[in-house]
Amino acid sequence: MAKALLRLMGFVEALSLWSGRLAAWLTLAAVLILTVEVVRRYFFNAPTQWAHEVSTLLFGLLYVLTGAYALKERAHVGVDVFYARLPRKGQAVVNLVGFLFLALFAGTLLVYGWKFFLASWQNREFSLANQAIPIYPFKLAIPLGALLLLLQGLANVVREILVLLGKEEDRAH
Repeated sequence: MAKALLRLMGFVEALSLWSGRLAAWLTLAAVLILTVEVVRRYFFNAPTQWAHEVSTLLFGLLYVLTGAYALKERAHVGVDVFYARLPRKGQAVVNLVGFLFLALFAGTLLVYGWKFFLASWQNREFSLANQAIPIYPFKLAIPLGALLLLLQGLANVVREILVLLGKEEDRAH
């Protein structure tokens, strides 16, 4: 049972790492699209009708896909005036309490994000500015990002419980 749980944690952390790497490539794509738009607009007086909208959608994907990666890498902003002075087991308790807030946020985002996506998908929502750009696939990223965040949070919970039980060494944080 414990080995299966550790394998599942490894899988979730690999998913979080994958989402962070995907976000890095999406960032590159968005920057390249915006660069093409700037060159076309200001050097050739031939702006595109799609670049701004697509780059905005890509940046939205970045926002929701990087949450799990940031949680895995402990890159979220925190106030550690007291936290840093706690022993590792005290930090584990604080992290477990913090998970309750994360679960509330990610769970709400998952439920309402799914409803938001479904409404968009059922209506086959397209951009108002450019009817060639479907919006509904991008809205799927909202519940997907929330699910990834929740899964990484659960993996962190398991890790913190192992710390409290004295069964796992501290990892860099």
